Amino acid sequence: MRQTAERSPPTQVFQQQMQAQHIFQFWKAVEALTPQKLDKDNPDDLFRPAYKVAQGGNLPWRDTRHTDKPLKDDKVWLYTAQCGVYDATALSQQLEEKIGAHDDVVEERGRVNSRLFDISFNEQGIPLYQTFMLSLSAWAAGQILHHKDGVAALENNVPVDFSDLPPPGDTLPLVDSGFAGFDALTLRLMQWIADEAALLEANGNSPDIDWIQKLVALVVDKTLFPHSTLESEFVCLVKCIQVKAPKPAGEEPTPDNKDREKKVDPVQDGLLNSFYISELRNLGRAWQQNDAGPGFVEYMRAVSEPDRARIDLRSPEGLRLAFQRLLPTQPPAGAWPSLYPLAFSQQLAVNEIWRRHADQAGIFAVNGPPGTGKTTLLRDVVAAVVTQRAGSLIRHEDEVFAGKNMLILGDDRYPYYPLHPAIKGSSIVVASANNGAVENISLELPGADAVPESVHGESDYFADLVSELIGKPGWGLLAARLGNKGNRNTFMKVFWWRKPEENKDTPLLPPDTFTPQRGEGLAYHLRLIKAGKRKPAISWDKAKLNFKQAQEREEAIRKQLIDYATLDKQIDEIHQRILEKRDVRTLTADQLTQAQETQAKIQVEKIEHQALYAEWSGQLEAAGKRLEQHGSHKPTFLDWISTWGRAHREWRERYHRLTQESDRLRAKMGIYQTERDALERKEKEAEKSVRDQTRQLQEIDRALSEMHLELISTQARSEQAKSALGDVWPDPHASDEVREKSAPWADDAWQKARQALFLAALDVHRAFIEHHPEPFISNINLVSNWLQGKNLSEEQAELALNSLTLVVPVISTTFASVPRMFKRIGREAIGWLLIDEAGQALPQQAAGAIWRAARTVVVGDPKQLEPVSGIAKVVEGALAQHYGVSACWWPGMVSAQILADHTMDLGTLLPDPDNGQVWVGCPLRVHRRCDDPMFTVSNAVAYDGLMVHGKKAVSLPLPESCWIDVEGKACEGNWIAEEGEAVRTLLSGLRDSHGVKPDNIFLVSPFKDCAQKLSQLASELGFDTQKTGTVHTTQGKEASIVIFVLGGNVQRPGAKSWAASRPNLLNVAVSRAKQRLYVIGNRAEWQKQRYFSTLANGLPAE
Repeated sequence: MRQTAERSPPTQVFQQQMQAQHIFQFWKAVEALTPQKLDKDNPDDLFRPAYKVAQGGNLPWRDTRHTDKPLKDDKVWLYTAQCGVYDATALSQQLEEKIGAHDDVVEERGRVNSRLFDISFNEQGIPLYQTFMLSLSAWAAGQILHHKDGVAALENNVPVDFSDLPPPGDTLPLVDSGFAGFDALTLRLMQWIADEAALLEANGNSPDIDWIQKLVALVVDKTLFPHSTLESEFVCLVKCIQVKAPKPAGEEPTPDNKDREKKVDPVQDGLLNSFYISELRNLGRAWQQNDAGPGFVEYMRAVSEPDRARIDLRSPEGLRLAFQRLLPTQPPAGAWPSLYPLAFSQQLAVNEIWRRHADQAGIFAVNGPPGTGKTTLLRDVVAAVVTQRAGSLIRHEDEVFAGKNMLILGDDRYPYYPLHPAIKGSSIVVASANNGAVENISLELPGADAVPESVHGESDYFADLVSELIGKPGWGLLAARLGNKGNRNTFMKVFWWRKPEENKDTPLLPPDTFTPQRGEGLAYHLRLIKAGKRKPAISWDKAKLNFKQAQEREEAIRKQLIDYATLDKQIDEIHQRILEKRDVRTLTADQLTQAQETQAKIQVEKIEHQALYAEWSGQLEAAGKRLEQHGSHKPTFLDWISTWGRAHREWRERYHRLTQESDRLRAKMGIYQTERDALERKEKEAEKSVRDQTRQLQEIDRALSEMHLELISTQARSEQAKSALGDVWPDPHASDEVREKSAPWADDAWQKARQALFLAALDVHRAFIEHHPEPFISNINLVSNWLQGKNLSEEQAELALNSLTLVVPVISTTFASVPRMFKRIGREAIGWLLIDEAGQALPQQAAGAIWRAARTVVVGDPKQLEPVSGIAKVVEGALAQHYGVSACWWPGMVSAQILADHTMDLGTLLPDPDNGQVWVGCPLRVHRRCDDPMFTVSNAVAYDGLMVHGKKAVSLPLPESCWIDVEGKACEGNWIAEEGEAVRTLLSGLRDSHGVKPDNIFLVSPFKDCAQKLSQLASELGFDTQKTGTVHTTQGKEASIVIFVLGGNVQRPGAKSWAASRPNLLNVAVSRAKQRLYVIGNRAEWQKQRYFSTLANGLPAE
């Protein structure tokens, strides 16, 4: 049985708090010291060229090789310079020497270039001061290198003389990095640039490379940066893009240009600096004040509590628990429409998420190997939340909105309506470190393919609007991709603000229905409803009635299934009752026998007593007669005299003897009478006992007969239920494979009822929105202010989030956008945080989002690609040693998924090359993506056979998967020319002989230089260059065919060892291929490597 964790003693809590503070400081230092790589130059690109500029060189606006490039009439160039190029590897070595190397970290790291700052220039080359972005990692490195206590400089900055820099003016943007010294220096440098820009523009000049070098020297001086690490070959890299030209002076600007002239966006922090430093500072403060919910507390403490009670779901105990948690009482009421039910472990995960967190805060981790249906699981969580909220809308229909309030921003006033507490807490935010994962879910949930074709005719939750948003057919407005400012603006423009272009001279009446195809946004639609010019798509009363009927239907079927689920238990209970009753019958029969034996014994005793009584009665009667006769012969007076009294004495003696004899016999008769009375009482008692035991035995026999009838009836009902449910009747004795593919209790009628309830819930939402146009117009206008980053209070920002997700249930973002987009969102204000691909997220990236969430569901896989830490491992180790933080918290060693997995009491163990075994949360096990041998290889190298193959094999007219053995000698880095020729031959054959379309093929390699060559080769052959890349670029994607080009410098065997150091890379590579995997490389050499020997065993050589 699962044990409840005991409350930690005060001393342990204090130690955990202090440890967490050190972790936040460590993560903050790691983020501060993480440099961004310099972009690559690309001078020949016509539309987005990038130029390296050396000392004495020309900047692009002064260089004819750039100015001669074609430019559209309505476009101008915008330039962004990455300046002060330095060797990040050399800087890491200096930091390691200063801080002190960690004993357990040894790292070989190639040269990596970064830069001191970024700044943009307009079309004339005038610097745009507000775009200046100083490198936090460069500043932090300078501080550490010049502070006597090294890393302590991040908390107590080294003083820097600012006297030769102008004080910052009022027009500068806010800078809040989390480091006061850095912010102060940034503002001073920004003002210096502003003054320089004004002077340049006044004189009609533009900066040259000397001006850039002057600024670089100033930055080096003020950041205390080590000059020795600066790049000597070139000063900066300038990227150029074409943007819309501003309107000439005096001409009315268009809306787009109005925004451009009003404000030029600064360089995005993510291009140079960490998004998370201020976030980590705030989290540290919150933690110190015990201002954290259960989910975040678990996230920060679980890895430090390895002895918590756990149940392995693959153990007998775990399987028993799993079947209990899959009973019909457990699933949420609503379900996502699908032709197929969730598989065993999928439904278990959904049930456990809902059982634990429908009404309680916390965190739940799901292990999702490739192709096991992670998104499918998340869709059911979404359906559950939306269905639950629909019920709340109906229950509180007259009090959902409180009275009107007013938001005042400057001279503008914005009305809004607070929401009832019952409606709060249902917002859903999907977050990931990976842009691709966020986009996949945002497009997949509302896409037409997310539901069966039949649903399209049953439900219309703003389907036309979402089709406009995602640029393809959609079925319902279930999700929106937000996050960065561009995404937010694009969303609001289409979703809310659009209005159809109408001819003022001949105005057209709007259609009777919402028509996004003609340019209508939701605001326009609601205003028409408010004005009485358009009716809601569905009446509120009808939506309520439909929902309640769907609810009753679902509850009725669930009740029937719950009854079915008790039948086997009832049968077991009846069997037990029969056994118990039989034991009682045996005891009663024994008691009856004893009673009968007692009765017989009494009767014998009674006969014996009666014989004695007769004997004693005769004796008493004879004695009486003798005494009477003796009395009649009493001596006379004469006899007395004649015998001198002897005769009288003799008579008296005999009389006395006879009297004694009679008395003795009478006494015996008295004793007998007492004994006879006792025997009669015993006889009556024995007769009663016999009657009672006989009656009880008859009652027991009747009860047993009834139980047998009940057993037969219940067994018959059970057989009927099993026949009715068929394959969905649970079988605890099934094999692992059969069980995992099964869907216990997923009766078709019940699934349809749950799905219909979810669709009815969507109708409730649409009806509610359209029947309350005024509050929604006001609240979504508040959302617009929130998404623009306006200064809302925490309560107003939370209201904006809840109001938006009341219309669009799921919004998505990358973690990088959370600190800005959710800046005003407080602790546990997000109802549900769904983290996708959490195995790729650094632990500190997810921390802020988890703190803001009441409930967090973490889905990922530590056996796929791991997060990439931008800091050198030697520096990370040195920082960890300084802060006293163990390796289980290092961003280079763990992911958000691993930390979340440690919070779980339900899960399983997987093999780990470093620690023997690793604990993962509630696992998904049925893999439905890859054919063999890809499935078998993936399952063997990474999952210890955890996965079950659930895909049906399909015969294809393609060459079988194989390893094309190439023993190449001509290498350029990790690229081997002979392997390239093998790729060319294979691609040509697949296209020309087998008719394979280029978009069905991925070309992947472990190495970047190989991936670049593959891209060139794909371009030459007319294949899609977007379908080429390193293995790291392919996670979350799939293709019918994967060509895995191994490469590997023949002079540097360490490259192969790196690729084979963990199973993750190989696992991801092979599990992208749905139907065919072709490996190209030196089989003899690669099969010597760990895990690749399994690949060689699974693939025949060609």
